[in-house]
Amino acid sequence: MIRRIIAPAVLAAAIAIAPGRALGNGRAPGTSSITFQQGHEQNIVAGMTFGVLISHDGGKTWAWMCEDAIGYKGTYDPRYTYTGTGALFATTFNGLKVMRDSCTFGDTTEGSKFVSASALGPDQAFYYAASQTTDMAHGVMSDFQIYKSVNDGVTFPNPTRPDDPADTNVWWESLVIAPSSAQTVYLSGYRYIPNPTGGTLRDHMLFRSDNAGASWTALVKTGQPAGFTLMANSVIDIVGIAREDPRHVYARVELVDNTLSDAIFVSTDAGVSWKEIRRKTATIGAFVVRAAVNGAGKHDLVLGTQALGTEVSHDDGTSWTLLAGAPHVNCLTENAAGELWACTQNYGFSGVGSDDAGIMKTTDLVTWSKVLHYQDLTDAVSCAAGTIQHDTCAAMWCTVCMQLGCTASASYSCPVASEAPTMTPPPSKGCCDTGASPSGPLALGLTVAMVVLRPRRRRAR
Repeated sequence: MIRRIIAPAVLAAAIAIAPGRALGNGRAPGTSSITFQQGHEQNIVAGMTFGVLISHDGGKTWAWMCEDAIGYKGTYDPRYTYTGTGALFATTFNGLKVMRDSCTFGDTTEGSKFVSASALGPDQAFYYAASQTTDMAHGVMSDFQIYKSVNDGVTFPNPTRPDDPADTNVWWESLVIAPSSAQTVYLSGYRYIPNPTGGTLRDHMLFRSDNAGASWTALVKTGQPAGFTLMANSVIDIVGIAREDPRHVYARVELVDNTLSDAIFVSTDAGVSWKEIRRKTATIGAFVVRAAVNGAGKHDLVLGTQALGTEVSHDDGTSWTLLAGAPHVNCLTENAAGELWACTQNYGFSGVGSDDAGIMKTTDLVTWSKVLHYQDLTDAVSCAAGTIQHDTCAAMWCTVCMQLGCTASASYSCPVASEAPTMTPPPSKGCCDTGASPSGPLALGLTVAMVVLRPRRRRAR
């Protein structure tokens, strides 16, 4: 892997986002995802814009792995799946990777095809969705199948293909298994089909399997399913399923108005019909259906945006209440203990204040406690010589830690950095939506060849 160097222009762009904070990939430091190990939730993986942080003590301490150790780079955010055996899977542009020894993300038997979504069922069956277009230059054929393993990702026999076998360009956005029924699986995405007037157009897709992925029922055929609003740029993302009812499912429609807004929809008939329950003029980067039933016999719904606040509904989306004092949230997940963990703003950026923490948690939606403060990090993951983590990542830790504002453990013998000059961010000249990424809006006009995509997991077309 090529180690990245901080170019002056990229450094200037990052300082404009978070003064004094810049990383080698040009992104400001931020938290993008939180994943608990199934059945062992003291083990946590937090996806970062600068690699990944791992905790084995419930978030008390964290250690860093760099992008090179995982097998990706740049502005991409992998999706992580953490199985009960301790296997940690990551989606990358060079295939599905797995770490079983706490140090090395290795290749799987699935080759180098691109994987866009993955999921773990209540029965520990592991699924992934391939979104690989033909790449003759690298000898990779197209693959849009859904794969399932019942032996912890060792083998994936009998894949299925929900879409038309003639499709040549498919993106699977979400793959979600019902927590109360391992047989019920939802799949969303889109394909590109010929436009009668020339070029191609996006055709939305939504499927449900009632037999653990053996076969699929199309929920979007011609037109749109009842109640959905879908535009040319929209994307359907399945974001939640009620704990005890696999037919009660929630979806976020990204760019529901084709330009700016996101909306949450609910279906109570297994995805056949839908009703819009909330729309925001911003990216809804966080949504969760809480496991417990409230006093009204409903599950609380919580949605979050970075700039417009976090809201709760106690009546399945009929009404919403803004949560006073909530942090600036771009991801939410609930563990088995009923704690709601959130990706929050450690530094903040233009228009979005700092929460002074990269991860926070709550049980009552009133009091939020800090779990991860980047400045408190001290170590990279310790691995043997000869591993990428040891030879590349650990060697970078002094520099990364300095950029984060933390103090590395004495064992790294980091040089004492001289005080950096104070730089004042340029005045704001307007903003544009940069999606769910915690890195925030980049300053425009800088000579940096960077395109901010929404969301960052999309394969280049």
